Amino acid sequence: MSSDPDASDAQLFADLPEPLVLSPSELIKTYHPNVLAPLVRCSKLPFRHLTSLYETHITHTPMILAEEFSRAQVARISDFSTSTEERGVFWMEPKVGRSTAIPTATNHTSHPEGDRTQAQAGPSRYYQSPSHTRLPPTPTAPTKHSQLIRGCLIAQFASPNPTSLADAAELISPYVDGLDLNCGCPQRWAYNEGIGCALLRKPELVRDMVRCVKDRMGWDWPVSIKIRVDPDLKLTDQLVRTALQANISHLTIHGRTRHQPSTDPVSLEGIKFAVECAKGEVPCVANGDLWELEDARRMREVTGVEGVMAARGLLANPALFAGYKVTPSHCISQFINLSLDYGLIFPLFHRHLAYMLESHLVRSEKVWFNSMTSTVGAVDWIASRGVDIKKERRTIWDARRGRNVVDQYQWKI
Repeated sequence: MSSDPDASDAQLFADLPEPLVLSPSELIKTYHPNVLAPLVRCSKLPFRHLTSLYETHITHTPMILAEEFSRAQVARISDFSTSTEERGVFWMEPKVGRSTAIPTATNHTSHPEGDRTQAQAGPSRYYQSPSHTRLPPTPTAPTKHSQLIRGCLIAQFASPNPTSLADAAELISPYVDGLDLNCGCPQRWAYNEGIGCALLRKPELVRDMVRCVKDRMGWDWPVSIKIRVDPDLKLTDQLVRTALQANISHLTIHGRTRHQPSTDPVSLEGIKFAVECAKGEVPCVANGDLWELEDARRMREVTGVEGVMAARGLLANPALFAGYKVTPSHCISQFINLSLDYGLIFPLFHRHLAYMLESHLVRSEKVWFNSMTSTVGAVDWIASRGVDIKKERRTIWDARRGRNVVDQYQWKI
């Protein structure tokens, strides 16, 4: 392995083993993954790819309406896009007490109580990873226990009925590593449509939807649910226990109730209660008020979850999980390049940059930036502030700058 600073990627990373490809649940059980939440309109391909450069191991699509996705091609084109390069490759440490042996995923395709054999059930429907050129942040393992792991992409759907969810799962399955059922969207329109938080008190319907997907895709095809805690914790317990009967792969808990705004503090005790309801049968992920690495550490410690999920924290600082207090300049540069290469409509491009620049700009600069109406104008203005997006960048898949290096950039305010 070359130590020449001018060596090519091929020379520096020539001795890397193939990254291990795991299902989301196996990744959560074996390691301590960081997760990007399914952000409304915001967790599109360029932003998912960006966060995967900075130690975000599992990413989600925005919430997709299963009925529209399954019936209309225009909805599928609008709601979902992906690339072979968007999942990250990471050096990860197995949990304390877990074996350092390489874990393997099971590959059943039928209900374990069914009478069909593997051959009768047909070929596996598991997603098969295509070739990619993603690199980990460093060419050498940080410790002797580090393992090279490929990240996961999960599609989140909202559906009021089992059939539409199963149809959507079958359509999107070649491109993702699993499906998440939204049982937590608190918006009034969603509740009125019978999706999101409307499912929190319909455990039998949630069970039927999960089973319908698994009957279509195979009993071990990953299907998770994302919930909010209920003011009546007995109902949370009932929902979790019923979902376990349907063989969910993992559980994500947002620590607020349906009626609580994001300004209310998240209930770590509520998350802990839901984790205890799962009784260790599936791994759990916690969501809510995660703004820096210390919040992630505390959330794991207090609630007992295996994974932590960030939403607004990653919008403000996509490099949060790499240890940065604020968005570093190379993250801004990477986002601009990814957005231009993939293609991202200006309103979303502008919104993401506004979130990332929030902590760097004074009020008058924020007002000026928010008044911009074109991608070219926004890029030129950011370049005038000192971000050199035209500098030689080797490849936009480069994660080497994302491993908590000291950011030398100083904002010109």
